[in-house]
Amino acid sequence: MEIVLAFLGAFSFLQTLVTFIIVIGVLIFFHEMGHFLAAKKSGILVEEFALGFGPALISKKRGETKYSLRAFPLGGFCKMAGEMPEEEGKESDQYKKAREAGRCFYQKPAWMRFIVVSMGPVMNFVLAALLFASVFTFFGLPVAASETTDIGDVIPGAPAAEAGLRAGDRIVAINGETVEEWDRMAYIINQSPGQELEFSIQRQGEVFNIVMAPQEQEDGRGAIGIYPDAVRERLSPFRALGMGVLQTFQVIGALFVALQEMITGQAPADIGGPVRIAQMVGEAAEIGFYYLLTFAGFISINLGIINLLPFPALDGGRLVFIIIEMIRRKSLDPEKEGLVHFIGFVFLLLLIGVIIIRDLTQIF
Repeated sequence: MEIVLAFLGAFSFLQTLVTFIIVIGVLIFFHEMGHFLAAKKSGILVEEFALGFGPALISKKRGETKYSLRAFPLGGFCKMAGEMPEEEGKESDQYKKAREAGRCFYQKPAWMRFIVVSMGPVMNFVLAALLFASVFTFFGLPVAASETTDIGDVIPGAPAAEAGLRAGDRIVAINGETVEEWDRMAYIINQSPGQELEFSIQRQGEVFNIVMAPQEQEDGRGAIGIYPDAVRERLSPFRALGMGVLQTFQVIGALFVALQEMITGQAPADIGGPVRIAQMVGEAAEIGFYYLLTFAGFISINLGIINLLPFPALDGGRLVFIIIEMIRRKSLDPEKEGLVHFIGFVFLLLLIGVIIIRDLTQIF
């Protein structure tokens, strides 16, 4: 039995890891593709387009650009000629030709560089809108809550999630009393905070029992952390795209409000790193493809907003330098700017390391 459980645990971990790598890979691909397409359109030489960091596993040069897949999947880059100052006397022939032809990043007007840098986050927002539109097209837009006792969503960390309930499960009885309507089921749960209840659950035609105690809420009522299934209306691709764009703007607005509340101390700073995100991706994948697409959309928006923060090494930090240059109407020292971004990059790596350690501590 222990061998079987260990095998299932290893398989679940591998499934989560693979799903996480695929999701993050798609998000990073779209982000870097934004920089890549804008650079190409601006006439800037793109020396390399890479997914991942570290040693190259696969690389192929097509035209003037090398395309590579690297060992560590958490990242990527679009290397443009002249983006970082080259050491004098060690410039490559390709770089020298680009400089002579005026195709280096720093040789382009400030407004053009602003577009090239900003297109990465913009493409993350575009991807989110496309993911939401796909959900509305293939799974439908929620238009009303179902009156049945079918579970539509389970809140991670809530009693229902801890007990193993999933989206799609149906609660058929509580303490032996048959429940067929959501309101009656919710009433029993609301009136039983902290009391152990026996739930009869139907899943894929089979019925089993679990015992759990509703968690007491601020208003004194009990809750187990579930939402009703939704009545969904499938939208046409055109209408779905419009709703996807609308939802993207709504999520962006909500995230900026949450970020403001964290900065001002109105809300706790709840920041998750790669480990926590991987865990949540795995949970979403287990619930269903609908939830995985939706969650990927939220992550894509988060990635876009984080990259727009005015911090060195991030796209937002580079945009700040370009704006200062536009105001001063004078180019900044590229070596000093490069040093600032390098220090910022080191700090980011340290911060990510601290967050990963914290996530591992909380999980294990």
